[in-house]
Amino acid sequence: MPVNCGLTDQPACLKWSGGVHLLAGPCFIGRRSDNDIPINNVQASRRHAVLMRLNNDWWINDLGSRNGVNVNGLRLTSARRLRDGDEIRIANQRLTFYNSDQSPPHHSSIVGKTTQFAVHAPDDSSPQAVVCELLIASEKGEILEGDKAAHWFFGKALERAPGAVYYILPPSVRQWLERLADRTEKSFPALEIQHENRRIVISLARCKDDRYFLLVREESAKVSMDRLRMLGLTEREAEVMHWICEGKSNAEIAQILDVTLHTANRHNEHIFKKLGVDNRLKAIKTVQERLGA
Repeated sequence: MPVNCGLTDQPACLKWSGGVHLLAGPCFIGRRSDNDIPINNVQASRRHAVLMRLNNDWWINDLGSRNGVNVNGLRLTSARRLRDGDEIRIANQRLTFYNSDQSPPHHSSIVGKTTQFAVHAPDDSSPQAVVCELLIASEKGEILEGDKAAHWFFGKALERAPGAVYYILPPSVRQWLERLADRTEKSFPALEIQHENRRIVISLARCKDDRYFLLVREESAKVSMDRLRMLGLTEREAEVMHWICEGKSNAEIAQILDVTLHTANRHNEHIFKKLGVDNRLKAIKTVQERLGA
């Protein structure tokens, strides 16, 4: 039976033993008491998972937890778009996702390690590989949580004075934080940083007790779906081939596309036949040669 979350403009919610949490913005789950849904269990990590909205869909993303996140009995190997009625298990807690206003399924795809996913932009049919992590910073740009992720994104651009406890975000990010601190509006523009073929987007999830919860994601252009279809592949075959190029196994592709392993295997067979090859490595090489990828 569908669950009504109680507000027509906030149709999505999580139901768990602690009650019902309406999803209006990013929702953090973990052992710390300042999470939106705190889980008082040693099996839960301090920042275990996050739910966030992208392109009118809600996604769950494992924030590098020790014990993982299960959705409908399967451990996440990648972030995942949630559907009405999905069951989420984190440590000893069972949470159920409800969305009374969910749009029909579309070919949104998710890939990579637990913090990687791909989004179809409304005006762009080519998926983009995205890495998303949580950083918590002070108003001065001190990285209070998320050192490892910050180094992944910013590398040598991070600063730390001799004897200082915390690393400092790059100047452009610190200036952005200063501008946010001076604003009185409830919505804040994201910061976009271009670096070679990388696009880093930083958005403010919330500010609490002078701690800025920042969702940082990287988007990088990959072989476009349109170009893959130029090889004679169908839309679904092009999508499968994209993830083959990303190094995903057939089992991972099946989970990414929410299809059976048998269906994923059949798509592989059709792709190999159309490309005139007999294995994945040759398929990737053929794509690279024909498309210059």
